[in-house]
Amino acid sequence: MSRVLKPGGLLAVTTNGAGNMREIYALTTVFGSAPSDPAAEAFGYDAAERLMRSQFGNVTMSQHPASLRITEPEDVFLALTSYPPGDGACETQLVIFRQAIADAFRRCNGVLEVRRETALFLSRKAA
Repeated sequence: MSRVLKPGGLLAVTTNGAGNMREIYALTTVFGSAPSDPAAEAFGYDAAERLMRSQFGNVTMSQHPASLRITEPEDVFLALTSYPPGDGACETQLVIFRQAIADAFRRCNGVLEVRRETALFLSRKAA
């Protein structure tokens, strides 16, 4: 990005924090995965800041926490089986996964509250 950004140009990058949507990623442990956002593991707050600072020097970060209220268990199932590791799960794992989702919704009276951790990083290329 630093090669193509013109001097004085602004780079904006968003990424997720380590705790992003932990409430639903905890359900993916039935697939043997970590109970965390895979995108945040690959390119979370620390990695984004470190990489941008190494290329641009100046970085500002602003966090934008939010929350989701999920009322449909099928939405969780479809979302988390659309990419790894859920998309490669065997039928037995999918049955166990559906049950874990149903149990989670039962424990929270049908509304799953999910915390979002998102941040915006800004850097300006030196003129």
